[in-house]
Amino acid sequence: MAGSGVKDRCLKYCGICCEKCNCVPSGTYGNKDECPCYRDMKNSKGKSKCP
Repeated sequence: MAGSGVKDRCLKYCGICCEKCNCVPSGTYGNKDECPCYRDMKNSKGKSKCP
């Protein structure tokens, strides 16, 4: 299934962001302002690294 890869990647990046920032925004989408570190972490293309 194609969907599981996306979910796994999301969880992997979420884990990286959790560890580095020690903070995860509440809810399943948005609310990134609660965690500036999480919000501001970018990948090499300048997109948000954290889901």
